[in-house]
Amino acid sequence: MPTIIEVYNNIPCREGLTTDWGFSCLVEEAGLLFDTGERGDVLLRNMQALGIDPAAVRTLVLSHDHHDHTGGLAAILAANPSMEVYAHDAFSEKTLSLIREYSEPRIISGWTEITDGIAVTGPLGTTILEESLAISVPDGYLVVTGCAHPHVGRIIERVSREGPVWGVIGGLHTVTGEDIEALAGVAYLSASHCTDKIAELTERYPASFRPGGAGKVHRI
Repeated sequence: MPTIIEVYNNIPCREGLTTDWGFSCLVEEAGLLFDTGERGDVLLRNMQALGIDPAAVRTLVLSHDHHDHTGGLAAILAANPSMEVYAHDAFSEKTLSLIREYSEPRIISGWTEITDGIAVTGPLGTTILEESLAISVPDGYLVVTGCAHPHVGRIIERVSREGPVWGVIGGLHTVTGEDIEALAGVAYLSASHCTDKIAELTERYPASFRPGGAGKVHRI
């Protein structure tokens, strides 16, 4: 069963951590870090406060090429240059070149299982291409998003081709009415970071909504 620890978030959840605009979380059992937040010093400081050793991170998955999700990249790679890094071909040459200073990035173009029970959707969307995690849980998939720029409804639709979506964690940018309806069947919902309708989601789905933020631990 996965444990997801929110390492970086602009929303506070636990004392002793620094909040800053951005998002990063760790899938503990897999040693998988998803995104790196805005600032490397904040990322590493929060990891230390949470008892997370950068050397224990085996895999880094980047959702999209915005600085509040890639700004800590140089710091985490310097702390652990041996991790495998997954991106997609919409990332800039600047970001890919930074990764190549440590290892060759693995470019995802579609649905790809990267370790047992964890897949990456591949890039979705049009203007801003973004990929999400899909983690296998007993009742389907737990989706982890960076900002959900392609819209969470589109992400849910893609993951649903592989199996039912049980939960969604992460940033949900520009939530539309269709997105809210798409979340109706989700049993576990924890929206944070850039989500612009947290109050509305909390009111609409009180049984499934869980507050997120820096230091939040999701034990699924």
